[in-house]
Amino acid sequence: MGVIIRSMEEKDIADVRKVARTTWHHTYAYTIPEPVRVRFLDSFYSDEALKRRLDNSLLLIAERDGTIVGFGNFFKSRGDPEEAELGAIYIMPEAQGAGIGTMLLKEGIERLQGTKRLFVNVEKTNRTGRAFYDAKRFRVVGETEELFYGYALHTVKMRLDLA
Repeated sequence: MGVIIRSMEEKDIADVRKVARTTWHHTYAYTIPEPVRVRFLDSFYSDEALKRRLDNSLLLIAERDGTIVGFGNFFKSRGDPEEAELGAIYIMPEAQGAGIGTMLLKEGIERLQGTKRLFVNVEKTNRTGRAFYDAKRFRVVGETEELFYGYALHTVKMRLDLA
């Protein structure tokens, strides 16, 4: 059976949280301290936070053989109707490299009608994420350092021109 991309539903919250936890710990185990990862995940992937995102953003699910193996989260800009942000594309480690991230990105772009610029922020040390966005023609437009639960996070801002 192939991969199905669909809109997230409230019943998917626990599975989305599992994907987020698994991928974050897998991706950042050697770069972001565990207490920082746990605080972030507890805050950003609580039931309440995910319900708010269901109401205020585009959340897409990647499902393979009846199991959620990834998700993508997109936000329309409040300030510029031609801009949107890709908040996350997380794919379970065992499902990475199968084109699922590309499917989520493509579907998100199709649903963000009128968007001409898509932005994403990626941790500078996330080589897999950076390679994915580079391959999709995102280009670096800036870098920042911010305190993230007391940890200095180095973020690269990237942009994909759609028009």
